[in-house]
Amino acid sequence: MENCTTYTVTHKNANILWVFKYDLKGNLKAFEIQDKPLTKSQLDFLFVQQKFPMNETQMKETWLKQKKSEFEITIGEPDLSFEFFWQSFDHKIKKIDAERTWNKLSRKDRINALNYIQVYDNYLARKHVDKANPYRYLNKRYWEDNHASIH
Repeated sequence: MENCTTYTVTHKNANILWVFKYDLKGNLKAFEIQDKPLTKSQLDFLFVQQKFPMNETQMKETWLKQKKSEFEITIGEPDLSFEFFWQSFDHKIKKIDAERTWNKLSRKDRINALNYIQVYDNYLARKHVDKANPYRYLNKRYWEDNHASIH
């Protein structure tokens, strides 16, 4: 595929991972659904309500500005390597076990695990509790918890 700008979109509350790719002129070249097929409500949102970003201008002006309360949007291909996770998590214990678990995760789970690290770190600072080792964080799928709302 020719040189494209990639936007990786995850929903903050729903189980969504979409990838939009635009060529250098801003034309849509690819739309990839990385997880499950689109639900009826997602189809309605994207196509009936005409929210689908048909070109890069719509992605920039509508989604990046107006939809940021609903969606997490990463420009470019996210770094989903274990090394990036290891450095981001910053608790250097059980590397081999953590890497083995990381390699079994789906692309969507890797993105969610990485995106959740800051929420988890904020929770730890608020509660003054010890950080789980990275193997436990991955194996117990901490990103599926809601540490932001726990008192």
